[in-house]
Amino acid sequence: MVRAQLWFRRGRTLATLAALVIAVASFALLTSAARGAQVRAVGTVRENFRPGYDILVRPPAAATDAPGELISFDRIGSTYGGISVEQWRRIERLPGVDVAAPVAMVGYVMHSTVYPVDLAPYVRPGVAHQVFRVRPTWVSDNGLSRAPDGNAYLYVTTDRLEWVPGEEMAVNQIYHELPRESAIHRIVPGGGDTVICVPETHYIGVDPLDPQRRRSVSCWSSDPASTANATARPRVGIVVPVPMLMAAVDPEQEARLNGLDTAVTAGSYLTTGAPSAPGAVPVLVAGRPQLDRRAQVGVERLDVTVAERVAAGVTLDNLIDPFEAAAGTPAGAATFTEQDVYAQVVDELRNASPLGWYNSNPTTVIVGGARPDDRTWSIPTNPGVQNYWTVGPAPTPMATVPLDGDEWGQGCFDLPACNALPVELSDPVTRGVDPHGNGKAAPFGSAYLQGVGVFDPAKVDVGPALAGMPADLYSPTGRPGADASSRKALGGQPLGPSANFAGPVPQHPSLLTTLDALPALHRAPYQNLDAAHGVNDQAPISTVRVRVAGEVGMDDLSRERVRAVAQRIHDETGLRVDLTLGASPAGVATTLPAGNHGRPPLTIAEPWLRTGVATTVVAAIDHKSLLLAVLVLVACVLAVGNAAGAAVRTRSTELAVLACIGWPRRRLFALVCAESAAIALLAAVAGVLLAFAAAWPLGVRIEWLTALGAVPAALALTLGAALVPARRAARADPATAVRPPVVAVRRRRTPRSLAGLAWTNLLRAPGRTVMGALSLAIGVAALTLLAVVTIAFRGAVTGTVLGDAITVQVQSTDYIAAALTTLLGAVAVADVLYVNIRERSAEFALLGATGWSEARVTRLAAYEAVALGIAGGVGGAGAGLGAAAALTGSLPPAVYATAAGAALAGALLTTAAAAVPLRMLRGLPMARLLAED
Repeated sequence: MVRAQLWFRRGRTLATLAALVIAVASFALLTSAARGAQVRAVGTVRENFRPGYDILVRPPAAATDAPGELISFDRIGSTYGGISVEQWRRIERLPGVDVAAPVAMVGYVMHSTVYPVDLAPYVRPGVAHQVFRVRPTWVSDNGLSRAPDGNAYLYVTTDRLEWVPGEEMAVNQIYHELPRESAIHRIVPGGGDTVICVPETHYIGVDPLDPQRRRSVSCWSSDPASTANATARPRVGIVVPVPMLMAAVDPEQEARLNGLDTAVTAGSYLTTGAPSAPGAVPVLVAGRPQLDRRAQVGVERLDVTVAERVAAGVTLDNLIDPFEAAAGTPAGAATFTEQDVYAQVVDELRNASPLGWYNSNPTTVIVGGARPDDRTWSIPTNPGVQNYWTVGPAPTPMATVPLDGDEWGQGCFDLPACNALPVELSDPVTRGVDPHGNGKAAPFGSAYLQGVGVFDPAKVDVGPALAGMPADLYSPTGRPGADASSRKALGGQPLGPSANFAGPVPQHPSLLTTLDALPALHRAPYQNLDAAHGVNDQAPISTVRVRVAGEVGMDDLSRERVRAVAQRIHDETGLRVDLTLGASPAGVATTLPAGNHGRPPLTIAEPWLRTGVATTVVAAIDHKSLLLAVLVLVACVLAVGNAAGAAVRTRSTELAVLACIGWPRRRLFALVCAESAAIALLAAVAGVLLAFAAAWPLGVRIEWLTALGAVPAALALTLGAALVPARRAARADPATAVRPPVVAVRRRRTPRSLAGLAWTNLLRAPGRTVMGALSLAIGVAALTLLAVVTIAFRGAVTGTVLGDAITVQVQSTDYIAAALTTLLGAVAVADVLYVNIRERSAEFALLGATGWSEARVTRLAAYEAVALGIAGGVGGAGAGLGAAAALTGSLPPAVYATAAGAALAGALLTTAAAAVPLRMLRGLPMARLLAED
């Protein structure tokens, strides 16, 4: 009987089977996807749960940075002292402490080098006198800032240039160099000569930041017999000031914490103990540049009449202003980046001598001149630290960086500045700056840098990429997850440090020294040596990074062990402790004022550390997975119930006839249940096969237990959903066989339009209308609830590097859930419309017999479908919002727009789903239906 009934009503059986197959496949796919996403997400959390260190120890004065357990990266990197060496040693000796690595921030020191601009391609052969102007412009802030530097001029002649001996200068006596010649003479054919440069005026006095005071002029001869050429080719050197942040560490603890010793690529590692010589500051130099900076250089050829003034006897130094005012013709351009000069910076720091080296050649008007053999082109390195700056956290807006005057003007024995300042410092600064100059003592009395080796920051083990820490000393450039702790602006692009070391983005240390070397910088003749100005010789350590002994996982016992060690550190030292387990960087919006060189006001995402992120993420994932599972279960039950109910409704007359001929209620009940069980078993197998087939293109890995469990689950769900229709079938009224399936209308309606007639038809059978609207509302409510769950989940975990990564991983599950719940709703709507047309087929036949065209009949049914869609869409959206409010307690504003979109999609979905049932109208047997009616 069951098999005969299923075969006889093949269309109805296939429709019900399709609904069940989709429900089973949806359940298997979505639960597998949700479980797989949960496993991957939790795995990512576990991989990034333990950062490079477990506890961050800070000075006791450091209050909570912000509500919500946020710790400022900037505040940590701008803390100068506050922890004594004795306190650090006590931490190191505490039980449970495996590593206690101190950091003492020192400040920024300046190093200058030179980049050569070759002018040989622009020199015109045979022209006796030529002058070239080189215009350097420093570009930073991702191209938004363009700071012009002082122009450099080169006088090129075909005449021979020679030194004319004179008295030696005091600087040469100090440095034991050969006597400096007193002037450069231009030798003309026939023996005449003209002085074009004298030592007392061969350079322009240096104002640290004014481009007009940073100009230079030099000369070059194409005559091979010339003795005054600094280089073999006509070149101009662009001074490149490089600010470098210095920090002091304990070499042994640093090596144990992150393997810094294994990251040394050249030279040797730092050693503990006193430096090898008084005043020496041994440093490891970072092998990678950090600054976001490039130079755009324009080359111009000045009018020949300007060059002829040199031939007429005017010295180059007196022509600097006429050169500046003269018009120029563009001849070429060049660009170089920080990368192009940084290797030279590293080499100079490694090979510097304690007293430096100065060339007596005045033709190259840059700091110290250039070596005459043309094998290199660089400023002779003076490793003496004339100045260093401690820079506080933002925001501490200042007009300019405070400068000490002489030592950054003509402080090196009346020579140009030993280390020029970057012109970008003329921008307004956002941090408090304290200078620590040594006055006229330079270079004697100063500490000096002693480069011992080079390290690669990318090779230092700083922990998981998604758990960047604020006390990470190593620039993340070239490392996985390099942007984890960078400032973000300009459409999400990282905003790197500029040469303005008091600007919005601080550097990671480029120079690492030892705690034992700090006394060389914390003594006279340096100035401002007190804690108020960033120098604390009694407590020089800024932070201590602590790693707890043993394995530390996400379990409660591990976290309690770390908490106990942190509490012991606080009790023993009185210092502030922060647990970093499960923490991750988070962006906090900060406003950056406009700069003087074109940069507009910006809002940047400044990195802060948010603690407890891992726990929040895992809890949110668990809640989201649970809600998605409930959502799938509800959608499946309603889809199965609708299909089973529709099957009973289409057979109401048949069941009534069976009741008339004596079938008992239990037999009618068993018949409906047996048919539902048969369809459920077949649908379960087909649904599992469909799930496996769809898994690969959807990128879902089906779990075998979930797939096999879908078979008994489908059978149980179907039988459960069929109970109500089966009970209705068991109570079949024999009179139904002769009673029309339309309830009596209390009030007569006279529709005046086709749309009005459609609405009247829907009201004639309210039960069927409510069932259709409810079927659609199921899908719309599910979509709305899914949107709330997804938005709430993202709101709970995003905003941190770890949370954003997890969101990207699990969002594919959201898309699958949305697609499958929509598909379930579409099937349910199509099924209801099918039953609707099937039950009213005689009515449609009657309308056709009275002269209605096929198009008009179809339009009437389509209006009914649209009205059904609007009712179901609006009702489902409202129900979804209500359920979401009950589950989450609050609704994000974005949810309301999502609900409105889901309601609109429901109406459109109903219209599209009605296309298949509406095609039935064309094939209705009108004559037979009229005869039966």
